[in-house]
Amino acid sequence: MKSIHPNFLALTLAGLLSAASASAVAQPMPEAAPPSATATAGAPSFKSHDSNGDGKISLEEFKAQGGQEQTFTKMDANQDKSLSNDEFSKLGKSSTKPY
Repeated sequence: MKSIHPNFLALTLAGLLSAASASAVAQPMPEAAPPSATATAGAPSFKSHDSNGDGKISLEEFKAQGGQEQTFTKMDANQDKSLSNDEFSKLGKSSTKPY
């Protein structure tokens, strides 16, 4: 039985490792979630504040995320004691610091 030349064995193994790594690199990357229309870099999201998922943010939910009551009151345009997505989206657009 003939022995396999060491250089041939090394080249074969290198080729297999190269093919395996190329295959791993060629795998498609999972897509990142698209940014929401109102979210900006570093800005809090409506969903992160709406902890119970009822579609509005109560004062308690707002304060639990570090917000201040005075800011909440200014943002609550219709004075219904909750913030809608539209009211909340104006948070980052104000000229004053939100919290």
